[in-house]
Amino acid sequence: MAAQENIQEQPYGWVIVAVATLSLALGFGANLSVTVLIDPFQTEFGWSRAEISMAYTMVTVGAAFGGLVWGSLSDRIGARQIAILASVTLAGAVAAVGYQSNLYAIYLLYLLIGGVGFAGLFTPLLALTGLWFSRRKGMAIGIATAGGALGQGLVPYVARYMISTWDWRTAMLALGVCYLVLLLPAMFLLRPPPVLVQSGAQVRKSNDNLWGMPHTITIPWLSIAGVFCCICMAAPLMHLVPLGTDLGLSPQTAAGLLLALMASGVVGRILFGTIADRVGGLRAYFVASIGQTASVFWFTQTASLPLLYLLSIVFGFFFSGVMTCLLICAREAAPLRITGFAVAIVGMAGWLGMGIGGFQAGYFYDQLGTYSYSYAYAAAAGVINLVIVAILLWYRSARSGMPEPAGA
Repeated sequence: MAAQENIQEQPYGWVIVAVATLSLALGFGANLSVTVLIDPFQTEFGWSRAEISMAYTMVTVGAAFGGLVWGSLSDRIGARQIAILASVTLAGAVAAVGYQSNLYAIYLLYLLIGGVGFAGLFTPLLALTGLWFSRRKGMAIGIATAGGALGQGLVPYVARYMISTWDWRTAMLALGVCYLVLLLPAMFLLRPPPVLVQSGAQVRKSNDNLWGMPHTITIPWLSIAGVFCCICMAAPLMHLVPLGTDLGLSPQTAAGLLLALMASGVVGRILFGTIADRVGGLRAYFVASIGQTASVFWFTQTASLPLLYLLSIVFGFFFSGVMTCLLICAREAAPLRITGFAVAIVGMAGWLGMGIGGFQAGYFYDQLGTYSYSYAYAAAAGVINLVIVAILLWYRSARSGMPEPAGA
Protein backbone atom coordinates (compact mmCIF):
# COMPACT_ATOMS: atom_id res chain seq x y z
CA MET A 1 0.00 0.00 0.00
CA ALA A 2 1.02 3.62 -0.40
CA ALA A 3 2.81 5.13 2.57
CA GLN A 4 1.75 8.36 4.25
CA GLU A 5 5.03 9.96 5.27
CA ASN A 6 5.31 12.70 7.87
CA ILE A 7 9.01 13.47 7.98
CA GLN A 8 9.56 16.39 10.33
CA GLU A 9 11.40 18.80 8.03
CA GLN A 10 13.89 20.99 9.89
CA PRO A 11 16.03 23.96 8.78
CA TYR A 12 19.23 21.94 9.28
CA GLY A 13 18.13 19.83 6.35
CA TRP A 14 19.36 22.61 4.06
CA VAL A 15 22.84 22.29 5.60
CA ILE A 16 22.71 18.63 4.58
CA VAL A 17 21.68 19.74 1.09
CA ALA A 18 24.64 22.16 0.93
CA VAL A 19 27.13 19.46 1.96
CA ALA A 20 25.63 17.01 -0.54
CA THR A 21 25.76 19.65 -3.29
CA LEU A 22 29.46 20.34 -2.70
CA SER A 23 30.26 16.63 -2.45
CA LEU A 24 28.45 15.72 -5.65
CA ALA A 25 30.04 18.65 -7.50
CA LEU A 26 33.54 17.44 -6.68
CA GLY A 27 32.65 13.77 -7.03
CA PHE A 28 31.11 14.09 -10.49
CA GLY A 29 33.92 16.43 -11.51
CA ALA A 30 36.56 13.86 -10.56
CA ASN A 31 34.75 11.22 -12.58
CA LEU A 32 34.90 13.36 -15.72
CA SER A 33 38.47 14.58 -15.21
CA VAL A 34 39.60 11.89 -17.66
CA THR A 35 37.84 13.77 -20.48
CA VAL A 36 40.47 16.53 -20.40
CA LEU A 37 43.26 13.95 -20.16
CA ILE A 38 42.39 12.32 -23.50
CA ASP A 39 44.53 14.68 -25.61
CA PRO A 40 47.52 14.76 -23.18
CA PHE A 41 47.48 10.96 -22.90
CA GLN A 42 47.29 10.50 -26.67
CA THR A 43 50.16 12.95 -27.17
CA GLU A 44 52.45 11.58 -24.45
CA PHE A 45 51.68 7.86 -24.55
CA GLY A 46 49.99 7.21 -27.91
CA TRP A 47 47.00 5.46 -26.34
CA SER A 48 43.77 5.20 -28.36
CA ARG A 49 40.59 6.96 -27.33
CA ALA A 50 38.94 3.62 -26.57
CA GLU A 51 41.82 2.73 -24.23
CA ILE A 52 41.61 6.08 -22.46
CA SER A 53 37.81 5.92 -22.32
CA MET A 54 38.15 2.65 -20.42
CA ALA A 55 39.33 4.73 -17.45
CA TYR A 56 35.88 6.29 -17.34
CA THR A 57 34.37 2.82 -17.61
CA MET A 58 36.39 1.91 -14.51
CA VAL A 59 34.83 4.89 -12.74
CA THR A 60 31.35 3.74 -13.63
CA VAL A 61 31.97 0.10 -12.66
CA GLY A 62 33.39 1.27 -9.34
CA ALA A 63 30.49 3.67 -8.80
CA ALA A 64 27.97 0.95 -9.64
CA PHE A 65 29.19 -1.74 -7.27
CA GLY A 66 30.65 0.61 -4.69
CA GLY A 67 27.32 2.40 -4.46
CA LEU A 68 25.63 -0.89 -3.64
CA VAL A 69 28.03 -1.50 -0.75
CA TRP A 70 28.00 2.03 0.65
CA GLY A 71 24.26 2.48 0.16
CA SER A 72 23.45 -0.68 2.10
CA LEU A 73 25.98 0.23 4.79
CA SER A 74 24.57 3.74 5.15
CA ASP A 75 21.16 2.25 5.99
CA ARG A 76 22.88 0.68 9.02
CA ILE A 77 25.57 3.09 10.25
CA GLY A 78 24.65 6.41 8.65
CA ALA A 79 26.47 8.58 6.12
CA ARG A 80 29.14 10.51 8.04
CA GLN A 81 31.80 7.81 8.56
CA ILE A 82 31.45 6.60 4.99
CA ALA A 83 31.68 10.15 3.61
CA ILE A 84 34.86 10.91 5.57
CA LEU A 85 36.55 7.80 4.14
CA ALA A 86 35.29 8.67 0.66
CA SER A 87 36.60 12.25 0.84
CA VAL A 88 40.14 11.22 1.78
CA THR A 89 40.18 8.45 -0.84
CA LEU A 90 38.87 10.70 -3.60
CA ALA A 91 41.43 13.44 -2.95
CA GLY A 92 44.31 10.96 -2.73
CA ALA A 93 43.37 9.08 -5.89
CA VAL A 94 42.93 12.26 -7.96
CA ALA A 95 46.37 13.49 -6.87
CA ALA A 96 47.94 10.08 -7.53
CA VAL A 97 46.83 10.09 -11.18
CA GLY A 98 49.45 12.78 -11.79
CA TYR A 99 52.25 10.37 -10.87
CA GLN A 100 51.29 7.60 -13.30
CA SER A 101 52.65 6.53 -16.67
CA ASN A 102 51.06 3.07 -16.78
CA LEU A 103 47.60 2.71 -18.30
CA TYR A 104 46.55 -0.06 -15.92
CA ALA A 105 47.62 1.95 -12.87
CA ILE A 106 45.42 4.77 -14.15
CA TYR A 107 42.55 2.30 -14.57
CA LEU A 108 43.02 1.18 -10.96
CA LEU A 109 43.01 4.74 -9.65
CA TYR A 110 39.85 5.63 -11.56
CA LEU A 111 38.25 2.45 -10.23
CA LEU A 112 39.11 3.71 -6.74
CA ILE A 113 37.78 7.19 -7.57
CA GLY A 114 34.46 5.69 -8.63
CA GLY A 115 34.12 2.82 -6.18
CA VAL A 116 35.21 4.44 -2.92
CA GLY A 117 35.55 8.19 -3.50
CA PHE A 118 32.49 8.98 -5.58
CA ALA A 119 30.20 6.10 -4.53
CA GLY A 120 30.90 6.74 -0.85
CA LEU A 121 29.61 10.29 -1.30
CA PHE A 122 26.89 9.89 -3.94
CA THR A 123 24.66 7.13 -2.59
CA PRO A 124 24.81 7.79 1.18
CA LEU A 125 24.44 11.57 0.85
CA LEU A 126 21.53 11.43 -1.59
CA ALA A 127 19.78 8.87 0.61
CA LEU A 128 20.42 11.08 3.65
CA THR A 129 19.15 14.18 1.84
CA GLY A 130 15.92 12.42 0.87
CA LEU A 131 15.33 11.35 4.47
CA TRP A 132 15.49 14.95 5.75
CA PHE A 133 12.54 15.96 3.54
CA SER A 134 9.03 14.86 2.67
CA ARG A 135 7.05 17.64 0.99
CA ARG A 136 10.12 19.17 -0.69
CA LYS A 137 12.21 16.07 -1.30
CA GLY A 138 12.27 16.65 -5.07
CA MET A 139 13.60 20.17 -4.68
CA ALA A 140 16.18 19.06 -2.11
CA ILE A 141 17.45 16.18 -4.26
CA GLY A 142 17.34 18.44 -7.32
CA ILE A 143 19.57 21.03 -5.66
CA ALA A 144 22.00 18.37 -4.46
CA THR A 145 22.25 16.74 -7.87
CA ALA A 146 22.61 20.19 -9.45
CA GLY A 147 25.96 20.26 -7.71
CA GLY A 148 26.88 17.21 -9.76
CA ALA A 149 25.98 18.99 -12.98
CA LEU A 150 27.99 22.05 -11.98
CA GLY A 151 30.99 19.92 -11.03
CA GLN A 152 30.87 17.97 -14.28
CA GLY A 153 31.27 21.23 -16.16
CA LEU A 154 33.42 23.28 -13.80
CA VAL A 155 36.02 20.72 -12.67
CA PRO A 156 37.04 19.64 -16.21
CA TYR A 157 37.13 23.31 -17.25
CA VAL A 158 39.38 24.24 -14.33
CA ALA A 159 41.50 21.13 -14.88
CA ARG A 160 41.87 22.03 -18.56
CA TYR A 161 43.04 25.51 -17.55
CA MET A 162 45.54 24.04 -15.08
CA ILE A 163 46.86 21.68 -17.75
CA SER A 164 47.29 24.57 -20.20
CA THR A 165 49.03 26.67 -17.53
CA TRP A 166 51.27 23.94 -16.06
CA ASP A 167 51.04 20.33 -17.27
CA TRP A 168 48.64 17.45 -16.67
CA ARG A 169 50.67 15.93 -13.84
CA THR A 170 50.88 19.15 -11.81
CA ALA A 171 47.22 19.86 -12.54
CA MET A 172 46.04 16.54 -11.07
CA LEU A 173 48.18 16.96 -7.96
CA ALA A 174 46.82 20.46 -7.36
CA LEU A 175 43.28 19.21 -7.94
CA GLY A 176 43.71 16.49 -5.33
CA VAL A 177 44.92 18.98 -2.71
CA CYS A 178 41.93 21.25 -3.40
CA TYR A 179 39.59 18.29 -2.99
CA LEU A 180 40.96 17.42 0.44
CA VAL A 181 40.72 21.01 1.70
CA LEU A 182 37.15 21.45 0.47
CA LEU A 183 35.63 18.07 1.26
CA LEU A 184 37.00 16.78 4.54
CA PRO A 185 35.84 19.63 6.86
CA ALA A 186 32.36 19.59 5.31
CA MET A 187 31.80 15.93 6.21
CA PHE A 188 31.73 16.76 9.92
CA LEU A 189 28.54 18.79 9.34
CA LEU A 190 26.56 15.65 8.49
CA ARG A 191 23.87 14.54 10.96
CA PRO A 192 21.32 11.68 11.04
CA PRO A 193 17.85 12.55 9.69
CA PRO A 194 14.95 13.61 11.96
CA VAL A 195 12.58 11.05 13.41
CA LEU A 196 10.45 9.32 10.77
CA VAL A 197 6.76 8.81 11.45
CA GLN A 198 4.60 6.61 9.23
CA SER A 199 0.89 5.86 9.56
CA GLY A 200 -0.07 2.28 10.19
CA ALA A 201 3.32 0.58 10.45
CA GLN A 202 6.78 0.92 11.86
CA VAL A 203 9.27 2.27 9.32
CA ARG A 204 11.75 -0.54 9.84
CA LYS A 205 9.14 -3.25 9.25
CA SER A 206 6.94 -1.76 6.55
CA ASN A 207 7.14 -2.36 2.80
CA ASP A 208 4.87 0.62 2.07
CA ASN A 209 6.10 3.21 -0.43
CA LEU A 210 4.80 6.31 -2.16
CA TRP A 211 3.92 4.46 -5.37
CA GLY A 212 1.76 1.83 -3.67
CA MET A 213 3.32 -0.90 -5.85
CA PRO A 214 5.67 -3.77 -4.97
CA HIS A 215 9.21 -2.42 -4.93
CA THR A 216 10.40 -5.87 -5.99
CA ILE A 217 8.85 -5.08 -9.38
CA THR A 218 9.39 -1.36 -9.79
CA ILE A 219 13.01 -1.09 -8.63
CA PRO A 220 14.29 -3.72 -11.13
CA TRP A 221 12.42 -2.05 -13.98
CA LEU A 222 13.70 1.36 -12.98
CA SER A 223 17.18 -0.10 -12.98
CA ILE A 224 16.81 -1.46 -16.51
CA ALA A 225 15.55 1.93 -17.67
CA GLY A 226 18.53 3.51 -15.92
CA VAL A 227 20.98 1.42 -17.94
CA PHE A 228 19.62 2.67 -21.26
CA CYS A 229 19.07 6.29 -20.22
CA CYS A 230 22.70 6.46 -19.13
CA ILE A 231 24.03 4.81 -22.30
CA CYS A 232 22.25 7.66 -24.07
CA MET A 233 23.76 10.45 -21.97
CA ALA A 234 27.30 9.05 -21.75
CA ALA A 235 28.35 9.86 -25.32
CA PRO A 236 28.22 13.67 -24.96
CA LEU A 237 29.46 13.62 -21.37
CA MET A 238 32.55 11.61 -22.25
CA HIS A 239 33.17 12.67 -25.84
CA LEU A 240 31.89 16.22 -26.32
CA VAL A 241 35.32 17.75 -25.67
CA PRO A 242 37.18 15.49 -28.17
CA LEU A 243 34.32 15.95 -30.65
CA GLY A 244 34.87 19.69 -30.40
CA THR A 245 38.63 19.44 -30.94
CA ASP A 246 38.01 17.17 -33.96
CA LEU A 247 35.89 19.99 -35.39
CA GLY A 248 38.82 22.39 -35.05
CA LEU A 249 37.96 24.05 -31.76
CA SER A 250 40.71 24.83 -29.27
CA PRO A 251 40.82 22.52 -26.22
CA GLN A 252 39.64 25.35 -23.97
CA THR A 253 36.73 26.23 -26.29
CA ALA A 254 35.75 22.56 -26.53
CA ALA A 255 35.81 22.31 -22.73
CA GLY A 256 33.56 25.37 -22.73
CA LEU A 257 30.88 23.32 -24.52
CA LEU A 258 30.89 20.87 -21.62
CA LEU A 259 30.76 23.75 -19.16
CA ALA A 260 27.71 25.20 -20.96
CA LEU A 261 26.07 21.78 -20.93
CA MET A 262 26.59 21.38 -17.20
CA ALA A 263 25.63 24.97 -16.37
CA SER A 264 22.31 24.34 -18.09
CA GLY A 265 22.13 21.11 -16.12
CA VAL A 266 22.18 23.02 -12.84
CA VAL A 267 18.91 24.69 -13.84
CA GLY A 268 17.48 21.44 -15.18
CA ARG A 269 18.11 19.46 -12.03
CA ILE A 270 16.52 22.01 -9.73
CA LEU A 271 13.56 22.61 -12.05
CA PHE A 272 12.85 18.93 -12.68
CA GLY A 273 13.17 18.23 -8.96
CA THR A 274 10.50 20.85 -8.32
CA ILE A 275 8.33 19.45 -11.13
CA ALA A 276 8.64 15.97 -9.60
CA ASP A 277 7.26 17.32 -6.32
CA ARG A 278 4.13 18.38 -8.22
CA VAL A 279 3.48 15.67 -10.83
CA GLY A 280 5.50 12.73 -9.48
CA GLY A 281 8.98 11.48 -10.23
CA LEU A 282 8.01 9.03 -12.97
CA ARG A 283 6.14 11.54 -15.13
CA ALA A 284 8.93 14.08 -14.75
CA TYR A 285 11.49 11.39 -15.66
CA PHE A 286 9.54 10.55 -18.82
CA VAL A 287 9.47 14.17 -19.98
CA ALA A 288 13.19 14.65 -19.32
CA SER A 289 13.99 11.42 -21.18
CA ILE A 290 12.11 12.62 -24.25
CA GLY A 291 14.23 15.78 -24.37
CA GLN A 292 17.50 13.93 -23.85
CA THR A 293 16.76 11.35 -26.55
CA ALA A 294 15.54 13.91 -29.06
CA SER A 295 18.67 16.08 -28.79
CA VAL A 296 21.62 13.70 -28.42
CA PHE A 297 22.14 12.69 -32.07
CA TRP A 298 22.36 16.24 -33.42
CA PHE A 299 25.79 16.95 -31.92
CA THR A 300 27.38 15.18 -34.89
CA GLN A 301 25.28 16.99 -37.49
CA THR A 302 26.79 20.48 -37.22
CA ALA A 303 30.18 22.17 -37.03
CA SER A 304 28.70 25.56 -36.09
CA LEU A 305 29.95 26.76 -32.72
CA PRO A 306 26.71 28.65 -31.86
CA LEU A 307 24.64 25.56 -32.69
CA LEU A 308 26.95 23.35 -30.65
CA TYR A 309 26.50 25.68 -27.69
CA LEU A 310 22.72 25.63 -28.19
CA LEU A 311 22.68 21.83 -28.33
CA SER A 312 24.87 21.67 -25.24
CA ILE A 313 22.43 23.87 -23.32
CA VAL A 314 19.34 21.94 -24.48
CA PHE A 315 20.87 18.52 -23.86
CA GLY A 316 22.27 19.60 -20.50
CA PHE A 317 18.85 20.78 -19.33
CA PHE A 318 17.12 17.49 -20.13
CA PHE A 319 19.89 15.03 -19.26
CA SER A 320 20.21 16.56 -15.81
CA GLY A 321 16.48 16.17 -15.27
CA VAL A 322 16.78 12.50 -16.20
CA MET A 323 19.36 11.83 -13.50
CA THR A 324 17.53 13.77 -10.81
CA CYS A 325 14.14 12.21 -11.53
CA LEU A 326 15.55 8.68 -11.74
CA LEU A 327 16.90 9.06 -8.19
CA ILE A 328 13.62 10.60 -7.02
CA CYS A 329 11.80 7.60 -8.52
CA ALA A 330 14.03 5.26 -6.51
CA ARG A 331 13.24 7.24 -3.36
CA GLU A 332 9.49 7.15 -4.07
CA ALA A 333 9.27 3.50 -5.12
CA ALA A 334 11.14 2.05 -2.12
CA PRO A 335 10.15 1.67 1.54
CA LEU A 336 11.90 4.17 3.80
CA ARG A 337 13.84 1.41 5.57
CA ILE A 338 15.80 0.56 2.39
CA THR A 339 16.18 4.01 0.84
CA GLY A 340 19.97 3.75 0.63
CA PHE A 341 19.83 0.29 -0.91
CA ALA A 342 17.21 1.32 -3.49
CA VAL A 343 19.17 4.41 -4.55
CA ALA A 344 22.26 2.20 -4.79
CA ILE A 345 20.58 -0.43 -6.97
CA VAL A 346 19.18 2.10 -9.43
CA GLY A 347 22.43 4.06 -9.33
CA MET A 348 24.43 0.89 -10.02
CA ALA A 349 22.41 0.24 -13.15
CA GLY A 350 22.85 3.83 -14.27
CA TRP A 351 26.59 3.75 -13.79
CA LEU A 352 26.89 0.50 -15.72
CA GLY A 353 25.02 2.23 -18.53
CA MET A 354 27.39 5.19 -18.32
CA GLY A 355 30.36 2.85 -18.63
CA ILE A 356 28.89 1.04 -21.62
CA GLY A 357 27.89 4.30 -23.29
CA GLY A 358 31.24 5.99 -22.80
CA PHE A 359 33.17 2.99 -24.08
CA GLN A 360 30.95 2.34 -27.10
CA ALA A 361 31.34 5.95 -28.20
CA GLY A 362 35.13 5.69 -28.10
CA TYR A 363 35.15 2.22 -29.67
CA PHE A 364 33.06 3.14 -32.70
CA TYR A 365 35.07 6.33 -33.16
CA ASP A 366 38.29 4.29 -33.27
CA GLN A 367 36.76 1.82 -35.72
CA LEU A 368 34.99 4.25 -38.04
CA GLY A 369 36.80 7.56 -37.57
CA THR A 370 33.58 9.44 -36.80
CA TYR A 371 31.29 9.99 -33.84
CA SER A 372 28.10 9.78 -35.94
CA TYR A 373 27.44 6.12 -35.18
CA SER A 374 28.37 6.54 -31.52
CA TYR A 375 25.77 9.26 -31.01
CA ALA A 376 23.18 7.40 -33.12
CA TYR A 377 23.50 4.33 -30.90
CA ALA A 378 23.15 6.62 -27.88
CA ALA A 379 19.84 7.90 -29.27
CA ALA A 380 18.65 4.32 -29.86
CA ALA A 381 19.35 3.49 -26.22
CA GLY A 382 17.31 6.53 -25.24
CA VAL A 383 14.33 5.19 -27.18
CA ILE A 384 14.52 1.88 -25.29
CA ASN A 385 14.51 3.81 -22.01
CA LEU A 386 11.38 5.68 -23.11
CA VAL A 387 9.57 2.44 -23.92
CA ILE A 388 10.35 1.01 -20.47
CA VAL A 389 9.21 4.16 -18.67
CA ALA A 390 5.99 4.22 -20.71
CA ILE A 391 5.31 0.63 -19.61
CA LEU A 392 5.93 1.59 -15.98
CA LEU A 393 3.51 4.52 -16.27
CA TRP A 394 0.89 2.25 -17.80
CA TYR A 395 1.43 -0.41 -15.12
CA ARG A 396 1.06 2.11 -12.33
CA SER A 397 -2.07 3.62 -13.84
CA ALA A 398 -3.61 0.20 -14.48
CA ARG A 399 -2.84 -0.96 -10.94
CA SER A 400 -4.29 2.11 -9.27
CA GLY A 401 -7.21 2.47 -11.65
CA MET A 402 -6.67 6.22 -11.78
CA PRO A 403 -4.10 8.76 -13.04
CA GLU A 404 -0.86 9.15 -11.08
CA PRO A 405 -1.54 11.32 -8.03
CA ALA A 406 0.29 14.63 -7.90
CA GLY A 407 3.41 14.59 -5.77
CA ALA A 408 3.60 10.80 -5.70
